[in-house]
Amino acid sequence: MNQFFRSKITKRYLIISLFVTFCALALLYFITIQVMNNSVREEMDYRNQTMAKTVGKNTNYIFSNMINDLRLISEYTLKIQNKEYVDLEEVEKIISRNPLILHSQIVDNQGNTLFTIPNVHVSGSEKIIEFIDRVSWSETFYLSNIFTLDNGKKVIAVTYPIIDSKKNVQGGVIAYVNLAVLSQHLNQVKIGDRGVNALIDRNGVLISHSDASYIGTSLADNPIGNYLNNSKSGIWEGLLFNEYMVFAYQPMQLGSYGVIVGEPLEQALASTADVQGLLLKGFLTVLILTLVFTIFATSRIVKPIRFLTKQTREYKEGKRSSFQKVNTGDELEDLSVIMDEMATELSNKEKRLFNILESIPYAVITTDKKGNIETFNKGAEQLTLFNHNEVIGKKITDLPIKKSKKEFLSWQTLQEGKKFNEVENDIFDKDGIKHVVRIYSALFYDDKKHNIGAILILRDVSEVKKLEGYLKQSERMASLGQLTAGIAHEIKNPLSIIIAASDAIELELKEDKLDTHLIQEMTNDIIETSDRMNNLLTDFLKMSKGENENNKTNVNLNVLINELLSLLRKKLDDQQISVQQNYAYQVIDVLAIENQLNQVFLNIIINSIQAMEDGGVLTITVKETNEDWMIEIRDTGKGIPESDINWIFNPFYTTKKEGTGLGLSIAYEIISHHNGTIEATSSIDEGTTICVRLPKLKGRVLDE
Repeated sequence: MNQFFRSKITKRYLIISLFVTFCALALLYFITIQVMNNSVREEMDYRNQTMAKTVGKNTNYIFSNMINDLRLISEYTLKIQNKEYVDLEEVEKIISRNPLILHSQIVDNQGNTLFTIPNVHVSGSEKIIEFIDRVSWSETFYLSNIFTLDNGKKVIAVTYPIIDSKKNVQGGVIAYVNLAVLSQHLNQVKIGDRGVNALIDRNGVLISHSDASYIGTSLADNPIGNYLNNSKSGIWEGLLFNEYMVFAYQPMQLGSYGVIVGEPLEQALASTADVQGLLLKGFLTVLILTLVFTIFATSRIVKPIRFLTKQTREYKEGKRSSFQKVNTGDELEDLSVIMDEMATELSNKEKRLFNILESIPYAVITTDKKGNIETFNKGAEQLTLFNHNEVIGKKITDLPIKKSKKEFLSWQTLQEGKKFNEVENDIFDKDGIKHVVRIYSALFYDDKKHNIGAILILRDVSEVKKLEGYLKQSERMASLGQLTAGIAHEIKNPLSIIIAASDAIELELKEDKLDTHLIQEMTNDIIETSDRMNNLLTDFLKMSKGENENNKTNVNLNVLINELLSLLRKKLDDQQISVQQNYAYQVIDVLAIENQLNQVFLNIIINSIQAMEDGGVLTITVKETNEDWMIEIRDTGKGIPESDINWIFNPFYTTKKEGTGLGLSIAYEIISHHNGTIEATSSIDEGTTICVRLPKLKGRVLDE
């Protein structure tokens, strides 16, 4: 049993079961209590409201009877004033049979007392005048707010007017109500032993209460007083009369008084206490039974799980290679069978991976994070001539395949975390023979991203390097052929300029009046183009010798393009091609080899001219981006098919009958050499746009 409770799964299962059961029972308990309390409250509110209506009706009835009695007395009083015979004993009987009337007072319209019943002295002329004034203009009865007589007794007064045959008020009959007796009447129908029935006047002062000591207490600041003052009815719950009470309140028809009926909340909910106690006992009983059942069920489940855990630990330590079946007849038995199958499958996969590793034709070496060799496949044995058993467990740096420890790339990978990919290096085998190898080296990690070692792959490329030497010689001979074709293509464009200029001079010489300025300009074009051809041949010669020209200077793209357009203006005019130039700035400098940029833009512009055989518009736009200058050269020619547009920068690819296919490929190489890009877009019958991007000249301030 001690081992049972030490089991983590036992504790977890036990805690979860108890927690779920506790939460379910607690939720059920509180929902039941809530529903029961809501039901009790609804019944309580209905009962209190019904009781408030009943008390209100009874009180109205009491005051209605009192008003009828005062009306009879007022009729007797009118007869006395008219000097008719009246039996005063009959009047006294009317007063004495109503226990609520403390005493009655008959006064004239000036407030003077004519007589009292019983015959007692009553003072308070101010109140009497107030009552007579009130019934004089209202010509009906009046119920006053609570006030105190000279003897200290708190009362309310019911006044009924004495009206003659001419409808004139001749005085009034005032009855002073005994509030203690009124409270006793109301207390006859209270709710339970601690129920409360109360009346308040228009000022919110209690004129009746089950406990007479509260008579005269003001509820003006209590919400009930405010509600009744606004003639509202309803239910209120809160602290009042030193207890937490639940009240129903509603206004009365007579006197604008208010009725309050209720009871302490404790008394109202007393009926639910026994039910709550019974539910709590049931809750604890079910919880204890759940605990016992959970312990029993957990013991049946945990025992085979602990047995499987023990087998797994032994499998990890290499003490077993298979799993014993657990005979439980459920999912645990299935789990033990699956684990045994997994162990067999893992063993087979381990053999398969070993065979794959051994069949790889490259040297594969793995180390732990300290550099100790853990894997050394057959390819590594064949390359280094070391046997697998000779090197396993040794430091990689102890293998005599490099001259020093620092030259071991795998050691650099372990120490610095560097990856090496396709790195060529030399190693020496066991016999001291040198091999050229390509090395791949990287770290590898466990599931938690912790470094657990490095892998080193060596590919012997000694024979490949020899073949590469032969191929380079063959490529050089092929390049000479391409160079010859390139020279023919690049000389063709300047020659067309020289021929055009010569034709212009010849035509001018035939004119009667020679334009020496034009002849001089054409001559200068021929000289400049000849110089360009000379530079072009020099560049090709350097290219053929493998020389790299690095004499880059600041080149103003605006000036360069304008000069090219000037050289080609006759050809543009002859083909009726108009030129639109949009330059973002007057000076746009790039760091470049001017002759090579001349060659690029000359090729592009001539291609555009040749595409517009029937005339058109040549648009040259130079604008600024974040890092580059973007030069767009757009024509309105016949366009290039979509199937051809991706091939126009390849050498010897052309869509023209007499083209060599080298112009744009040379332009591509030159722009790439300048760390730029060149792209083309085209639409059939709409034209072609060549977009060249060149890096900005750093630190150059542009003139607007």
